[in-house]
Amino acid sequence: MSLAHTFLVLLESPPHFRHAQFRDEPMTTTAASTNPLPTAAEIEAMTPMLRQYYELKLKGGDAILFFRMGDFFEIFGRDAEEVAPVLELVLTSRERGGDQPRIPFCGVPHQSARNYWLKLLKKGYKIAIADQVEDPAEAKGLVRREIVRVLTPGCIDDPEGLERDAPNYLMAVHEDPDTKVWACLAADVSTGELRLGRVERFEDLRGLVERYKPKELLARRFFHDELAALLAAYRYDNRLLIEPLPEAPLRDRQEQKTLLSEIFGKQDLESQPCGEVPGGEGLVTAALLYFRSLQASITQFMNVRPLHEANSMILDETAVRDLELFETVRRRQTEGSLFREINRTMSAMGARLLRYFLAHPLIDAGQIRARHAAVRSLVGLGEARLHEVRENLRGLPDLERLATRIFARNIAPADLAKAREALVKAKWLLEDLTGERGEKLPEDLYKAVSIGLKFYRRPFHILSAALDDAPRALGTGAGVFRSGYDKELDALNDLSRGGESKVEAYQEALRQRSGIGSLKIKFHKSFGHLIEVTKPNLAKVPKDFIRRQTMVNCERFVTVELQELGEALTAATDNALGREAQLFDELLTELAKFRMDLKSVAHALATFDILQSFAWTAVKSAFAEPRLADDGRLELRGSRHPVVERYVGRHAFAPNDIVISPDKKHLLITGPNMAGKSTVMRQTAIAAILCQIGSFVPAESARLPVFDRIFTRVGAADDLSRGQSTFMVEMAEAANILRNASQRSLVILDEVGRGTSTTDGLAIAAAILQDLVRRVRCYTMFATHYHELVDIAAPHATVKPMQTEVHDTEGRIVFTHRLVEGACDSSYGLEVARLAGLPDTVLRAATEFLAGNEALVPPVVASAQPVGARRLQGATSTPPPPAPSATSAPDALVEKLLKLNVNRLTPLQALNIVAELQASVQAPGTRPRSTPLFPEESC
Repeated sequence: MSLAHTFLVLLESPPHFRHAQFRDEPMTTTAASTNPLPTAAEIEAMTPMLRQYYELKLKGGDAILFFRMGDFFEIFGRDAEEVAPVLELVLTSRERGGDQPRIPFCGVPHQSARNYWLKLLKKGYKIAIADQVEDPAEAKGLVRREIVRVLTPGCIDDPEGLERDAPNYLMAVHEDPDTKVWACLAADVSTGELRLGRVERFEDLRGLVERYKPKELLARRFFHDELAALLAAYRYDNRLLIEPLPEAPLRDRQEQKTLLSEIFGKQDLESQPCGEVPGGEGLVTAALLYFRSLQASITQFMNVRPLHEANSMILDETAVRDLELFETVRRRQTEGSLFREINRTMSAMGARLLRYFLAHPLIDAGQIRARHAAVRSLVGLGEARLHEVRENLRGLPDLERLATRIFARNIAPADLAKAREALVKAKWLLEDLTGERGEKLPEDLYKAVSIGLKFYRRPFHILSAALDDAPRALGTGAGVFRSGYDKELDALNDLSRGGESKVEAYQEALRQRSGIGSLKIKFHKSFGHLIEVTKPNLAKVPKDFIRRQTMVNCERFVTVELQELGEALTAATDNALGREAQLFDELLTELAKFRMDLKSVAHALATFDILQSFAWTAVKSAFAEPRLADDGRLELRGSRHPVVERYVGRHAFAPNDIVISPDKKHLLITGPNMAGKSTVMRQTAIAAILCQIGSFVPAESARLPVFDRIFTRVGAADDLSRGQSTFMVEMAEAANILRNASQRSLVILDEVGRGTSTTDGLAIAAAILQDLVRRVRCYTMFATHYHELVDIAAPHATVKPMQTEVHDTEGRIVFTHRLVEGACDSSYGLEVARLAGLPDTVLRAATEFLAGNEALVPPVVASAQPVGARRLQGATSTPPPPAPSATSAPDALVEKLLKLNVNRLTPLQALNIVAELQASVQAPGTRPRSTPLFPEESC
């Protein structure tokens, strides 16, 4: 067994051990409030209102309870202490009852409570709304209240509660008891996206959570602690809410058949794109019923797609993190990410689809070429024409989420008008593409989106015929529907408007008859239409006026004629309101018949939006169209990193030529820190991803193969929440690469082995490189400070030494950030420290210390044996003399060394100990020599 294979075996500890070590950790990923409730005795001593509050709090469980009290929603106790700073509310207190201390509370006006709910949901909180369910005026004693709705972060369809350019996933997981395979589901209520797949290992659930970034996770209750421990290291901007998965639907086959038939038209999932997944039908049923229990619509879910599409690449969370696809590593923000840099979409649905494209690059060459051809077509229009296209798309409404609200019957007339506006843009786009209104765009672009756009016609004609140009809100009886759309509604509105005119005419007639010029007829909610007469004119009031109210400055009257006229007017208005509501309901019912049409148009618009975004980025940022290399050759000329380039400027960034061919498939890159090794490797991977999502790439020219996977190990970070050191994280990620990479994969490794001692680090780095070269044979970019690796890997023809160029002029170094052939023989540590601003006194001390302590040089490096003889395989060399026994050193020195706890030494302590030991050695030659890193038999 080779050293690399031994290294893999050692890293692969049994799964039960790897997650059992987290069982005793706190459940840090839930957003649920864990604040203790008052005891039963404490609640009994409270005021009746607070007793009612805590009775409902017990029903609401870990939700933040909003308790309606008149014109406010109040929050009490620990809930108030928790959310007051989050909502920026003043925390006060009130009497609890009896001799108990005052209870904290805060409140929000009921008119604006929705905004506070949405803010908490975005932060990952669960909310229970307790409202008054009886009229306070009729209540005997305490007003009865009930929890009328529960809101959770994964069940939001309100646009103001959603991120514009990101999906809002709820994830559910369940282990099939027969096969022991995990079923995993991801659903977005706001768009109707539903995905289902299988997961072989419990540990793999963490990767799915990091990939989909759900706002809520459903699992059977007894798995919550294990899931929370598994996800404890998942850095999340907001806490992840873990909720119980409904268990009955997991076993009730009849309930599964009933619901699946209702939603998808068939009693099982065999015909769905997701295919057969053990336990999948029960999981889908449980998740849909969970949505329904929270009053969320489920009619928008039209199919179940796989978690991973067969034509796309799996990008693991490490690659997404290292390449900063969606957020920066250090600051965890989108500014500075690749997504933010290339996102030139004009709509929210286009941005969300771009996010999906980036996370799932294509691996089918035909589909990649089709996208490239479409982008080429748009680039060929020229900047001016492309700008015109973008201006026509500006303000494109989010038809995907609007359609979902149509199906849920939870949409206002103004939002329906936005859906119609999106269909108008689809109409313009299709006519422009087909040449019905101007120049015809190239066939490639037409094929890319026109099929979906054609479905705009029927819903567009329905909305155009029904809705007014600028529809008002429901509840006026007029202003929502076009005049002439419904004769009955028009007649009722005419009668209502005519009644108002009759009231005005009757008012004028009364003025003439009574001689009271200031007489007014006003409408009052409680009494209807009344005649107001000021006090000085009361003597002129006719005898047929009937007094209704006496006010300070006036009195109010009514006449028989006015009562009849008011009743007719009220009836007409009420009938118009009823007819308006009926017609709106019928309109939504009619539109729901075209669910597939609306979804198809939304997807086509989003796709076109991405294509024009790619084209605009190519034009404005000088991206080149990549060619797919059938011969497996990667060749980037003038390659750039798009994000770094924007920050330093186009002229300051140094482009690089990068060539990886089948006969030189492994680049071994050396060079000092700050010289650009990591940037060069990242930009290569980014170019590959951009190419495979259909975009042009930041280079003068580009030829790339189609990679099946892209793996990275760049940078180092402790995983303190799981008790893992930098080295442990590094080795776990390296093990994952060696397990899953293939000949068609691109692997990027940066300074592997630096988290341990120099000798062990060099051995591990060499072993990993050996395995990549000899067994995996993938495309590799391997950056290292272990310069010995250059000679170790020299016998392998596929390994090509490269270095980041450094100019050393009169003791001062200059980084050109260019990648050139050859190997760097120094890390220029002191020079880099000088550039970083380390004080001169420290630098002089370091130089003197290094010059006077040659014993600090690692044995492998200091060995008299030629470095080139220590190789991955093959070369014949004379083995070095065996290492002398430790007993040949002074006994006191050996004893002192054996007592040292190396893992706990600080660098300064280590240097002091080395100096002390060196001083204690009187005779030369007491330092043990090392054996070769790879003896001949190991090769």
